Amino acid sequence: MKTFADRVIEALAEHERLLQQVGLMKKQIGEHLKNCPVMLQSAVWSSNAEYNQFYDEKGLVKTHLWHAFNDLIDSDSGYGQCRMEYDDQENYLTDPWNDDTRCDHCYAAWRVIQDRKDVRQKLGSARRAIRALGKSAMKVAPCS
Repeated sequence: MKTFADRVIEALAEHERLLQQVGLMKKQIGEHLKNCPVMLQSAVWSSNAEYNQFYDEKGLVKTHLWHAFNDLIDSDSGYGQCRMEYDDQENYLTDPWNDDTRCDHCYAAWRVIQDRKDVRQKLGSARRAIRALGKSAMKVAPCS
């Protein structure tokens, strides 16, 4: 049976491992996006019209990934529009018949983003485990 100290050390190590993994994934997303053709073109714009073509109102580059997350499509119900869901985003970025939306770099970044969601969920569980251990420790040695 593990001691309390062992459980604390394991929980802290798991939390730190997951934090570092999220940081690494953030860097991977940036590495993929910097190779997107739109990102490369955005660096050499010459007029305000081109600026508006490449950047949104927040100053973010309108990569293929940006469009997958922000463009609106007709809703399945036939009433109005909505943002793309998971499958729509994947199809948008990998459509072999549409060179305007297909981008291997943005798709690779999208995959890392999807994987990062799972890691963040695990990170939340690790934080809750640390809090539970902290509450247990307070019962044994209450703070004054």
